Amino acid sequence: MSDNTPRQYSSDDVNRIIRRALKIEQSESISHEELIETARELGIDPVKIETAIKMETSSMEREQARNAYLVRKRSKFKANLWSYIIVNSALFLINCMTPGSWWFQWVLLGWGIGLVFELRKAYFPTPYQMERATRRILTQRKILDRRRQSIRMKKQKQSY
Repeated sequence: MSDNTPRQYSSDDVNRIIRRALKIEQSESISHEELIETARELGIDPVKIETAIKMETSSMEREQARNAYLVRKRSKFKANLWSYIIVNSALFLINCMTPGSWWFQWVLLGWGIGLVFELRKAYFPTPYQMERATRRILTQRKILDRRRQSIRMKKQKQSY
């Protein structure tokens, strides 16, 4: 490659180079204004950068909501699994100590079927379940944010 040919960098290259430069500068982030100014210097329209920032923020919020859903479902499943093990162990011991036919397996089977459905939701959710849960979590967060903002505004009005 000759020295006269301008270098070209892919989006991934630019991302890695900027991250490395931030590490060298011992900074993990830049301000909004610095980002806009950098974009201007690169010839990128500030409106497009603002749009990209909104899209990235929305994408990150959706990913966080998905992760929150999975963490909650998996935690709930693990708690129910422990309950299943402990209770059914106790039922097995009771069934062993009492005369008569075996009956504990029916509880084991019935509860186990429900547990399998929980396992599926926690570790193998369908795209529909993920989308529905994500929308619900994001809606709940927006409602909470509005309530918090309303409370802050009321406190500010009271302080005047």
